[in-house]
Amino acid sequence: MSVSILVVDDEADVAKQFSQQFRREVRQGHYVIHFIQSAEEARGKLGNGIWPKPIVVLSDINMHGMDGWCSCARSRSSAPTCR
Repeated sequence: MSVSILVVDDEADVAKQFSQQFRREVRQGHYVIHFIQSAEEARGKLGNGIWPKPIVVLSDINMHGMDGWCSCARSRSSAPTCR
């Protein structure tokens, strides 16, 4: 069984670093890693756009648009405003 992980970061080199660091585990089927470059896109796809459904979300905090803190707060409640 694979562990599905979603990595949200607006810097492209982060995806490359994760891919290199966990290439053996991904190749062996232990991890499925999804990369998304914005919190807005991640929130949109978390409902039903990613398979297998991620059990871990790793998010950058400082991103353009919606930052990681705001995305987390909105995921946990119906918080209408963020900084």
